[in-house]
Amino acid sequence: MRSSRSTIAENKTIYRESCFVTIVVGLTATLIISLSGCGANRNDQDANGIPSAIEQLAVHRKQPDRLVESQTRGHLVFEHYCQICHGPEGQGDGFNSAMLTPPPRNFADEAFWKQIDQAGLQKVIALGGKATGKSVLMPPWGRTINENQIQDVIAFLRTVPQRAKQAAAAEAKAEENETDDG
Repeated sequence: MRSSRSTIAENKTIYRESCFVTIVVGLTATLIISLSGCGANRNDQDANGIPSAIEQLAVHRKQPDRLVESQTRGHLVFEHYCQICHGPEGQGDGFNSAMLTPPPRNFADEAFWKQIDQAGLQKVIALGGKATGKSVLMPPWGRTINENQIQDVIAFLRTVPQRAKQAAAAEAKAEENETDDG
């Protein structure tokens, strides 16, 4: 009569062998399928030259717009730190603006954009107004937000003039529609 230990050892050996066989068979099947391409045409087109669904997705996939992503992130940082003075759309009309002398910058002012460059904006945001000869009430944000966030805020700020024009045009159109209806 066999001992239970030898039976357990034999069962473990059989189990290990069956696992090994299952793995080998599975890997072999995967290799065969991947090499055969599951019957897909090698040039990713059907017999009529029409791209496959996978090829169409690859060709028509929209690449991320890095500038738009930066502007979006910048708007979020701006909303968190800057809008209290500069207003939600950067037009210098924030909650605190009435109490500040000089008033906060209106970033919709196109003349401002003609007189400042990227480095100047970075410096004002990072070092604050006092360090750059501007309003002493503008805090230095360089220790609060990082360089990438400053770049994102600047990317957002550059959209403010166009956004202001679009908002004014939409408002004018709404007023025109009201006048036509009345």
